[in-house]
Amino acid sequence: MDQVTFSDVIQKSFIAMSMGSADRITTLNIVANVLMSFLVGMFIFYIYRKTFQGVLYQWSFNVSLVLAATVTCLVIMTISGNLILSLGMVGALSIVRFRTPVKDSMDLIFLFWSISVGIANGVGYYNIAIVGSVMIAVFLLLLNKKRGSPNSFLLVIQISRDVEEIEVMGLLNAAVEKIALKSKTVSELTSELTFEVKIKSLDTRFVDQLVKDGMALRATLVSYEQDFAAS
Repeated sequence: MDQVTFSDVIQKSFIAMSMGSADRITTLNIVANVLMSFLVGMFIFYIYRKTFQGVLYQWSFNVSLVLAATVTCLVIMTISGNLILSLGMVGALSIVRFRTPVKDSMDLIFLFWSISVGIANGVGYYNIAIVGSVMIAVFLLLLNKKRGSPNSFLLVIQISRDVEEIEVMGLLNAAVEKIALKSKTVSELTSELTFEVKIKSLDTRFVDQLVKDGMALRATLVSYEQDFAAS
């Protein structure tokens, strides 16, 4: 019995891949794979816009999700069935450095989702790309609906040194559901207090009341998307 070496396995793999890769991928396959990647990418585009919870929506990032799916599909079709091209692509990607920061973890999830769709469509697994994307979209919509209306805010107020902080805290405790002091900045004439507050039924009239009663010189209420610290 002849002994099969590692070099024999690699050589046979090269021969099989070189003979089958060119015939397997036709122009019709390329058009179908890229078109399917674009359609599923547009579905991701819609879901990202529908479930976006950040402060500033970036249209360019959303478009890049669609293009990431199509470009990944082209890459997978190029290297599929060809070990030499696969190794070359790994070497090329190890040289390229992608330094674009992704600030939101959800943006990173959408980016992985888009790349996964491109990989699935690149090898012709349309069912994985379509069924998986529909399931992920349903999960996102359910979680987004479960979250409900945000009612956590950051309240920044500037008070005079003549005003007692206890009085301000008493008014806030009566007006909001939860409150937590985040920071305090003191100057010679004024003090600036930053609170994390959870308001009742999105009623923000207490901010106007602070200024009207002379408790605060200036008050700013900013939407806050993080978990409440004093739960």
